[in-house]
Amino acid sequence: MTATVFDTSDTRQHAPRSPAGAVQRALTWIRRNLVPFLTAAAVLVLSVMLIFAIYFTQADLQWTAFLGGVLFAAVLSLVTQNIKVQWRLVRRDAQLRRSKELLAEQVLCTERSAQALKMADQRFGAVLDALPPMIFFVDREGRCRYHNLAFAQWCGKDSTEIRHLPLNELVGEEMHRMMESRGHAALVGEASELEAQWPFPDGVRPAVVKLLPYPVGAQAAAGYYVFVFAPPVARVHPAAGADASGAATYLDAMEQQLPANEDPREYLLNAIEEDQFLLLEQPIEAVAPDTRPAAFREILLRLRGDGRHALPPGGFLEVAEHHGLAPAIDRWVIRKLLKSATEMKEADNTWRMPLYAVNLSDATVCDRTFAQHVEAQLRHWNVRGGRLCFEVRHRALAEHEADVEALIAQLKPLGCLFTVERFGSHKVSFAPFSRLPFDFVKIDSSIVGAILREKSELAKARAIVLACAKIGVRTIAPAIEDEAARVKLKEIGVDYVQGFAIESPGPLG
Repeated sequence: MTATVFDTSDTRQHAPRSPAGAVQRALTWIRRNLVPFLTAAAVLVLSVMLIFAIYFTQADLQWTAFLGGVLFAAVLSLVTQNIKVQWRLVRRDAQLRRSKELLAEQVLCTERSAQALKMADQRFGAVLDALPPMIFFVDREGRCRYHNLAFAQWCGKDSTEIRHLPLNELVGEEMHRMMESRGHAALVGEASELEAQWPFPDGVRPAVVKLLPYPVGAQAAAGYYVFVFAPPVARVHPAAGADASGAATYLDAMEQQLPANEDPREYLLNAIEEDQFLLLEQPIEAVAPDTRPAAFREILLRLRGDGRHALPPGGFLEVAEHHGLAPAIDRWVIRKLLKSATEMKEADNTWRMPLYAVNLSDATVCDRTFAQHVEAQLRHWNVRGGRLCFEVRHRALAEHEADVEALIAQLKPLGCLFTVERFGSHKVSFAPFSRLPFDFVKIDSSIVGAILREKSELAKARAIVLACAKIGVRTIAPAIEDEAARVKLKEIGVDYVQGFAIESPGPLG
């Protein structure tokens, strides 16, 4: 490796002078000195003429006075003209300097505006990439000019390959024919919506396709945006006996907790875009000997409410799931968590990133594009996948085992870990563990909370711990509220404990 030596000595004397520079300097000197030079030359010429006139008139007093007056008037006129020219030059230089300053200010404002526009585009693109619906823009020539991450993953192509491709090459001839007439209507300013059978990676499913002209309201649009929504399949919890009206009443009560008099979906979308969520962490303490990892944290999510307080997850997560926004929030959590960890590492080189446990909604588990988002974020922030542990609900494992298996297959090669949380809330079965390599089992809090007063729940917890020990899966007991429960769980062989008796949730880092 060669070293570069910088010479700090003054090299202005040795700098070559170009011919253009010499000409410019000469013109500048002439402009500044031409008028005084001409004035002096004129005075000299008039003086010589006066001397000759006095000589030829033999120093006649009248002629001498007359010629002297003429010389004085000429000199006074030349001096006056010189002063006017110099004043004009000074004023013109001042105007030029002011114009130069204004131009510099305009250039700076333009650069700042361009930077602000670039940052706004990046924020807008990040929000669109986090949304689960496929979004793309088609111009008047029928070519794709913009698309979000979900559409790129559905196409299976790189972003540079998709841009400028005709619509029929991206969505297929059948879907193109179906949207063609609606596309013509969108180009004349007419928004439309249709239902179609869309070919998703996991099979053909019904979808809602919306076409929105851009600019909105223009009679001759530059193009149109296409939104492809896959409505989630409504499922009822097996143990839930509430009817539809009861569920609607419960959802209304949850929506009333949101600190805004606007549409709950719009409020949550704005919260995602404006980073209105808070990330907290709660330690997961190792109680079994030689348990690794020792630094284990669960990430908890809160939403800023009115004033300075934060809403608990029960106040908005079910509303988000109802409106199909849970995957977007989970993507925000991954992005924000890795960004925060990177910033903490840059601020303190001695800081070591612990193992972070992140809860996933059922809709995110079923989202086949979520794994690509995690991989892209790990690569972007240069974080090892082994620092993330994804928690999947026991209910999701029972109802969406194929989706859970696909998610693990995609993220396990990156080093990510997996936990089954709320284990025991459904029928206890260890059959899926023979196919799915889970790392942890988090016992349902209803079991943990009753081990000191009900022998049946203690026996159930002990059975889960023994079975997990045989298959090589570590156990976590959450919701520990007193020391007696912690001691009892340690006695039956639980690996980790978590709860307010251990430590309350606190700010990230």
